[in-house]
Amino acid sequence: MSNGDIPWEEKVTALDAVNRLREEFLARGWFPASSGSLSVRIGGWAPDRYTFAVTVDETERPELLEESSLRAGVLFVDAAGEPCEPTRLKPSPDTPVHARIYRLTGCGAIVHVHTAYNNLLSEYFNADGGVPLKGNELLKRIGIWETSTEIRVPILPNAAELSTILKRIAGGLDSRVPAFLLQNHGIYAWGSGLREAKRHLEALEFMFEVLYRSLLLPSKGRHI
Repeated sequence: MSNGDIPWEEKVTALDAVNRLREEFLARGWFPASSGSLSVRIGGWAPDRYTFAVTVDETERPELLEESSLRAGVLFVDAAGEPCEPTRLKPSPDTPVHARIYRLTGCGAIVHVHTAYNNLLSEYFNADGGVPLKGNELLKRIGIWETSTEIRVPILPNAAELSTILKRIAGGLDSRVPAFLLQNHGIYAWGSGLREAKRHLEALEFMFEVLYRSLLLPSKGRHI
């Protein structure tokens, strides 16, 4: 299904959903300095043919965008990350990463945010290749029902060249974990739709904060 074959009401629903979630994440402080990106896939899917709505490049938002409908802050792009319709706007610089995740997973939505916790832990556990999570009830919210099982949220080395990052994604994914971290950058989490992707992100961010705070606790034999 090409962009032209997708019903308009499906496009409008996607635009509104992405913008509502964007506003929520802005309020949470998860898009510091206009960073981060959101996307949702619409229409049919094949590994090399699909369409998704993605937030625009915030660093190049023209003034007219601030005065027009919020829907103007989202573009429809193809599997190559190129806009499907004429526009003066540019998709988020993260769009190729979104496109690669869709191609590899067939998921329905992707959320990418920068937080202090995911940045700190991606650096602290970088040599281990992933952030270890075990024993937390919220593991169930990402589909891990045996909370005694340890998982590791993959950490991919960051790079100045986007092409290098893209090459690392396929080999860095864990089929049990709907997310990965870029070292000192942020998290990409996904799901069947925006609601599930948001749930996965919230669960992981909560567990990241718990893990970070646990690393600061004094040993049991020490009293302050």
